[in-house]
Amino acid sequence: MSVIPLVSSQPASFLFDRARSAHPWFAALDALYSSSTAGHAPLAQNWRMDVRVDKAREVHFNGTGCFPSGSSGNGFEAAIHDYYLHYLCRTPSTYTESINHGNLILFDKRPARNHRLLHLASVESLLRHVLKPAVPGKVDFEIAIFRLVGFHLSTNPGNDEIERLVIALQAKGLDAIKEFARELSDALGDSEPHWWAAFAHEIGDLNATADWTDAVRKTGQGHIEPRKWLIAWCYSPELVGKLYRPTVAEAGTYAFHFPSPPLASYGITMPLISGLPAVRELIHAPLKGDISAEACIGFGQVLGNPAAVHGKRNTASWFKTRRKEHGEALAAQQPPHSTTQAWLQRHAILP
Repeated sequence: MSVIPLVSSQPASFLFDRARSAHPWFAALDALYSSSTAGHAPLAQNWRMDVRVDKAREVHFNGTGCFPSGSSGNGFEAAIHDYYLHYLCRTPSTYTESINHGNLILFDKRPARNHRLLHLASVESLLRHVLKPAVPGKVDFEIAIFRLVGFHLSTNPGNDEIERLVIALQAKGLDAIKEFARELSDALGDSEPHWWAAFAHEIGDLNATADWTDAVRKTGQGHIEPRKWLIAWCYSPELVGKLYRPTVAEAGTYAFHFPSPPLASYGITMPLISGLPAVRELIHAPLKGDISAEACIGFGQVLGNPAAVHGKRNTASWFKTRRKEHGEALAAQQPPHSTTQAWLQRHAILP
């Protein structure tokens, strides 16, 4: 195992928390970090600091042909997106293969059966994906929706159309909502990406409120906007196969992700507002069929603003401040001179 210096004044010399004098990706990563697009800088920083991507998986990345192979090449965001589509949105996905075995949660570390997991997803994102012409289950899904609610959805439904669908399903009761979940999961088939799951007791009882803003903030889903509808599944870990700790690869181009510290048993979310506790997270293959239907608990809406950011300049500043605050919160939970503090320092999260 290579020795990593405790502190570095040059965080750009790291990739996957391993110090390098040079690397074929550095030029593209530097361009991403210097981009004026909000979210690009934290995305580049995440790939530099994620200690969970070991050498075997890095070799796999290089062999896919998705990533830059020289001092110039495709933009790094495009490379990440290409990898996500071709290697993660499929079954089996590469996070389940031996190259990622180091992130498999072993049997004695798995959550207890009564520590229920919670998966939240944007209804809009799911519908826009399943209604694409290339999705094999699209026609069957459209027929099922018409049977359930009596109207057809457009190819690219907006929030008003989605609200009409949600209200119609809610009026028919929980059984109709569960059937919707079954049809959705089956239509997505092997193209559905992995699920991100938090511990339900760390989020709170979603059945007790129609406003799921707090849940979105705790799980760090900064892409969710006010008024958007979500769907949730709550289930025992026993219903899931293998569980994994997430890495930057599974996060794709999602800038609100923050890599988990070394030695953490699971993932740790970056909440969207200061002072809100982070929650533990993990990833696994999506639930399908009757299991998906049984685990679905219904819809909720985001009534507040999960992350108060407006405009490119404000968003870039928000990322910098929020990541620093999150790093300080992680460090505060550790003894002085801990592995976590050293990791945060060498990546310029802490001074």
